[in-house]
Amino acid sequence: MNEQDFLRGKTTTLYESDKSVIDTTTGEILKQEHELKRKTSAEPDYIKVYYQAMMAVNKISEIPLDFLLALSAQIGFTNGDKILFYNNKTTRRAISNYCGIGDNMTAKYIRRSVTKGILFKTEDRGTYEVNPWLIAKGKWEHIKELQANFRFLEGKWERIITTDIEDEEEMSETNFPIIDDEAV
Repeated sequence: MNEQDFLRGKTTTLYESDKSVIDTTTGEILKQEHELKRKTSAEPDYIKVYYQAMMAVNKISEIPLDFLLALSAQIGFTNGDKILFYNNKTTRRAISNYCGIGDNMTAKYIRRSVTKGILFKTEDRGTYEVNPWLIAKGKWEHIKELQANFRFLEGKWERIITTDIEDEEEMSETNFPIIDDEAV
C-alpha cells in the first residue's frame, strides 16, 4: 500500500510497543526500537452527496431528514447481523421528542419508511430490518455484506431473500438475462 492510499483510508492503531536493549552492568541503552502496527479500513472512496438529492433519487423526499436521523439513533451497530429497528413505545417516544411531532405522525413516518424501502417488515411484530444502503452503523465489512441482500430495481428498493444456493442461481437467471456475445 502506498502512502496516499494509507492516508486516504481510516486507520486504527492495533498496538504500539517500545523495546530497549540495556547493558545490565552500566545501565546504558544499547538499542531502542519503536513498533507501531496499524490497520487501514477497506471502506471505498466516496463523494459528498447532499441529503436532499439522495432522498430524491431514492424517492423518499417526503420523509423529513429529522425523522431519518432520529430513526438512525434508534438502531444498533451491526456485527454482520441484520440491522433492526424495534417499533415500540420507547423508540417512538424518542423519535417523537427529537422531531417535535406526535406519536401518530411518528407511526405515519414509520409506515412511509416501509413503503419507501427504508424499513422492511420481519416475521416478528414491531421489528423491522433496516436497508443498509440508506442507514447503517458498524464496520464497513459487515455493512457491505448486508448490502448484498438489497437492490434498487425500477425505482424501488427490494430485499433479496434466498434460502439456499439453488434459489440464488435461479434468481440470477430470471432477473438478470444472459446475453449471448456471439448474437450481438
